Amino acid sequence: MKTKLFIIAVFLLFSTNLFAQFDKPVLQVGLGLVEPYSDMKGTYYRNVQVGTGGYFLLAPDTNLITNNYGAKTGLYFYGKGKINFDKYNITRAVASVSFSTFNSFEPTKKGFIGIPVRNINNEIDTFLSSAEFNYTFNNFSFGIGLEVSPLAFTNVLSPYFGANVTFNTFNANLTRTENRIDTNSISFTEFRIGANFDAGIEAKFSKKFGMVLGVKFDLGNLLLRSTSSGLADRIEWGKSNAFLNDDEGYFFSSMYSPVISSINEMYTSKKKNINWGTIYIGVNIYFEKDKTTKKKTDKK
Repeated sequence: MKTKLFIIAVFLLFSTNLFAQFDKPVLQVGLGLVEPYSDMKGTYYRNVQVGTGGYFLLAPDTNLITNNYGAKTGLYFYGKGKINFDKYNITRAVASVSFSTFNSFEPTKKGFIGIPVRNINNEIDTFLSSAEFNYTFNNFSFGIGLEVSPLAFTNVLSPYFGANVTFNTFNANLTRTENRIDTNSISFTEFRIGANFDAGIEAKFSKKFGMVLGVKFDLGNLLLRSTSSGLADRIEWGKSNAFLNDDEGYFFSSMYSPVISSINEMYTSKKKNINWGTIYIGVNIYFEKDKTTKKKTDKK
């Protein structure tokens, strides 16, 4: 009985001391720039010379989805919550949510597409129609991980580094607009599990406020890669839930033709890495618990 009471007392004492350390929560919010790397980076459009007259038509690049994701520099918005594991705030648990949107600074591409028309002589001819193409690649991410800041006890400048497991929802959208009114699109949506590595430096200006400058690198699709090879999963204009096809395989598509067509062709998809880097700046809001001391009372 005494042994059981001793174990319970030690457990309660340990638990009380452990949870007493969780007294320095931090909320961090900020924004930054994202830069695609590896197979994420590319150009989503191409100019195709057709006909004996040598005119050019605008069309999606055949490397899009097959070899890369046509992403370019974009914007990053995030929020983080941190909680300390020790009284010096050196080791922390981190939870984050973020939104990255690529191709933010790429203007709409204007050109012509070919429209097949059966003329009055019952012959198929190709007419030109003006069109605008636009493309975005986005990621909504939730992450959990650990962070170490060896100089946090100074409460002035403290470098940090950490690693996180990330749960990523990727969305891409390719649109084609004719006459500035009628828009047709292809939307892609996929869920992947990845990881990132984060480092930076924090500056604490007061008990409640500070700033942070950091960089991170994301490996966005370490797990759950796939390529959908079914004919029903073909990529064509009007699809609202197409696949990103980031694993090795093949797929069907009719979207690459500069002349609008419903004829599908078979394309080979290579295994692709969705990786990107980020530089960000943010503010820290501290919620440290004020320590209270018991006042001594004079005994009369």
